[in-house]
This record gives sequence, C-alpha cells and structure tokens, in this order.
Amino acid sequence: MDRRQRKKLQVQKSIVDVAIKLFIEKGVEQTTVAEIMEGADFGIGTFYNYFQSKEDILKYALAQKISEAKRSLEELNQSSINPQQKISQILLILGKIFDDNQQLFKLYRIHSLSPIQPPHGPEFKDLLVNVIQEGQKNGEFRVTIPIEIVTEMFMGLIQSAITSRSQIPFEENLKYKLALFLEGLTEKK
Repeated sequence: MDRRQRKKLQVQKSIVDVAIKLFIEKGVEQTTVAEIMEGADFGIGTFYNYFQSKEDILKYALAQKISEAKRSLEELNQSSINPQQKISQILLILGKIFDDNQQLFKLYRIHSLSPIQPPHGPEFKDLLVNVIQEGQKNGEFRVTIPIEIVTEMFMGLIQSAITSRSQIPFEENLKYKLALFLEGLTEKK
C-alpha cells in the first residue's frame, strides 16, 4: 500500500471514529456532517469523497467489524486446536466482537439499515459444520445429534446471550451457556 492509500485510509478512519462517537453521544439524526468533519479536522467536502450519507458510515463501520470477525474465524479454522476448543473460540470471538461494539450494533438496529452479511452467514455455517464433523469423526462429539440441530443450538447460544436480561456480565453469561452446550455435545466415555 503506498503513502496515498494509507493517507486515504487514515482520513476515512478518522471520519468514522468521530462520527460513531457523535452518533453514540447525540444520535445519528442529531449529528450533522459539519460536526463530524469539524471533529475529524477536515472540510465538509471531504466527507463526500468517502461517504454519501451518515448512514453509510454506520454500514461501513459494521462491515469492518464483520470483516474482522471473519478474519478471526478463518485464522481459527486453520489452527490445529481440537474441535471443542474451536467451538469455544468461535463463540468467544463472536461474543467479544458483539460485546465490544454493542453501541454500534444498537445504532445499526435502531436505523434498520439494509442488511449486511453477518459473520454467521453461509461461510460461518460452513466453518461450524466442518468443526462439528471433525469432532464427530474423531470421537469428541456425539454423532447421535444431527448437525443441523447442533448449529441451530449454537446460534441460539449467541442470540440468548445477546438478548439476556440477566445481571451476569455478557462474557460470563456466554461462558456458562457454552459450558452447558459443550456438555451436551461432548461424547461421554
């Protein structure tokens, strides 16, 4: 990447960082492009070199988080850890990304923007199925439970932790649910 491309990415990141901070503080509708650009220390015209609207910033920021999740999951898939550890890491990676970005996800939901492919899209499901099959093949996971049920339960874990009204902190909540899930999935010897 040359210097010009790095500079463009720095400007874009600065705009996004300031915009998200203002969106969280004031709301998307109440934040003006002028305020964003003043905070980023660029002229208003520069905004339109990168984004067409404030909503585009939300879409871009969420897409970046989803790309980050996909990269982490791809790296995990290539690792040599056992399937049970992979299942745990998948859930913890997704949970951490959600937990670290709850305000961004909330802003996105409030504005009901067009859907972005979530990290639990087709590639994620394929990864999860491969991990489960690997665990079943090597005797770690029960083969008596259909893979479709296991993937559905796994997705339910994530949804359950995200929507939980429990006073238990998010990551701890996720770890308890993961332990119960793995207890049911693991082959008893």
